[in-house]
Amino acid sequence: MKVKGNLARLLAATAVVVVVMLYAVTPPVGAQSQETVASLKERIIDLQNQGSLGFRNFSLCSNVIGFGQYVPYPDNKVKAGSEIYFYYEPVNVFTNRVGGDYQFWFTQDMIIETPEGERILDMPDGLNYNFKARSPVLDLYAQNTINLGKLPPGEYKFTAVLHDKLKKADAKQSYTFEVVP
Repeated sequence: MKVKGNLARLLAATAVVVVVMLYAVTPPVGAQSQETVASLKERIIDLQNQGSLGFRNFSLCSNVIGFGQYVPYPDNKVKAGSEIYFYYEPVNVFTNRVGGDYQFWFTQDMIIETPEGERILDMPDGLNYNFKARSPVLDLYAQNTINLGKLPPGEYKFTAVLHDKLKKADAKQSYTFEVVP
């Protein structure tokens, strides 16, 4: 029994020495990890700045809660007089880096048309988002809220036109929906 007890103490002492030696040789994980994350964020910004402006997850919704959190309609039919939402994530919005700050600026037009092409809603720059921060923002989302009011039943087309003010690029996305009684 005494041999087992001494062996256990010897193993415990060895384990402590190994842990201390590994810690003394390895730099703190937090600092190294932070540098790696910062470097990856800068690389992501470079890739986004080079990419084409566009839309991801463009959806007609009954509710929008936050980034990636929205309740899409099961189809394109909405009840007359209701309030609807369009959710999307703008992709490859240009991020300007100046003096340690990160800035992006985009606007969005909102257009609703009848099947004949008659514009019943035309809001240039209905959304204007100019944001500056000390740390980069890599994921964006936007929401458009539309109260259908007295819009009569029928088919309509909603078009969102993104304008990246810093990249000087535009992108367009449309969605056809039907107002039902």
